[in-house]
Amino acid sequence: MAAFWSLAAFMVLVALAFILVPLLRRPPDAGPSVVEANLDVLRSQRREIESDVATGALPADARDEALAELVERARDDLAAPDSPAHAAVPAMRRPWIAAVAAALAVPLIAFGMYRVVGSPLAADESRIAHEGAPMTEEQVALMVDRLAKKVAERPDDAQGWALLARSYAALGRFSDAVHAYEHLAKIAPGEASVYANWADALGMAQGRSLAGRPLELVKQALEIDPKEPKALALAGTAALEAGDFDQALGYWTVLQGELPADSDGRKQVDAVIAEVEERAKAAGRPLAAGTAQASSRGATAAGAVAGSVSISPKLAARVDPSATLFVFARAEHGPRMPLAVVRASARELPMRFTLDDSQAMSPGLKLSSAESVRIEARISRSGNAMPQPGDLVGSSGIVKPGAHDVNVVVDKVLP
Repeated sequence: MAAFWSLAAFMVLVALAFILVPLLRRPPDAGPSVVEANLDVLRSQRREIESDVATGALPADARDEALAELVERARDDLAAPDSPAHAAVPAMRRPWIAAVAAALAVPLIAFGMYRVVGSPLAADESRIAHEGAPMTEEQVALMVDRLAKKVAERPDDAQGWALLARSYAALGRFSDAVHAYEHLAKIAPGEASVYANWADALGMAQGRSLAGRPLELVKQALEIDPKEPKALALAGTAALEAGDFDQALGYWTVLQGELPADSDGRKQVDAVIAEVEERAKAAGRPLAAGTAQASSRGATAAGAVAGSVSISPKLAARVDPSATLFVFARAEHGPRMPLAVVRASARELPMRFTLDDSQAMSPGLKLSSAESVRIEARISRSGNAMPQPGDLVGSSGIVKPGAHDVNVVVDKVLP
């Protein structure tokens, strides 16, 4: 702290130096007198006369007359009092009064303003050391209670209510978190993460179970955003709790495709998928073909295309769970016959898929040999491989064989 005030005093002294040195500096001497200035003018005019005579511009017999006129003029000019030529305002005395006032005012103003608008306690090392100590649970709880009082006065403050809800959840106060998320959902109804977090808090509050209202909130979150990470994880967990291994694996594989391959989250999801497959096998309930292929084989085959299929929220209500889902790759240029096809159930949506040469419909048409393909999905109530009016369809952009994480959204109805 002493170092801070020493540095502050030094800076004030430097500032005073910039003010006082010019203020106390002796003014420069006065300019030349009037007589000296007139003599310089007369000498210059005489040189001009001599020059004109030498060059012939002035006749030689006129030289004496011109010099005589110059002498007459000089008498009047040289008779002026000998005073400075630039005398205008008498020189000021040295401003000692102003200098003393500045020397007193600058430090007073500087330190006074710092006391008012600065942070004097910031230089207190003992205080800094005390504040650097970790907060206790009681202090955190007190801060959260203060936050609750503030946001109660601002019912439309979505950011404040979100912070309060997360704080309650972090403290394990799940019932309070549920009420905060419920209010937040009213003022931010289009946020999928709000419904997912609300479902999580409600599930924890009712004994770590997602059955009932929490699952309804999860579905609302997925209607807003089919790829909301927490909603997918909760939906997969709820399906696993219900013993629906196919649906659980469908949610987890979609989430798997949204995570970077080398991330910790991806490793955790991979472990969950392996556990779901193991539990399904132990229960004697093999997974559906499309889901099992998507989760176990991945995109390891040469030229395979992997990705996910989801349903648009606007068409979700029109999906019959018993309908057939076709996912196929079609060459961008060439025969319209699909190069590879996966058949699954619509109840598996959203789901991961993998298409490769093992699913080819003709030995002469292979996915790996195509230059570019388009992945298409179709939900058929009739189960017919040929498109029918009323089928729900979706398509990806153009991709090349070997592409990963291709996303297909079923968002159209065949006329």
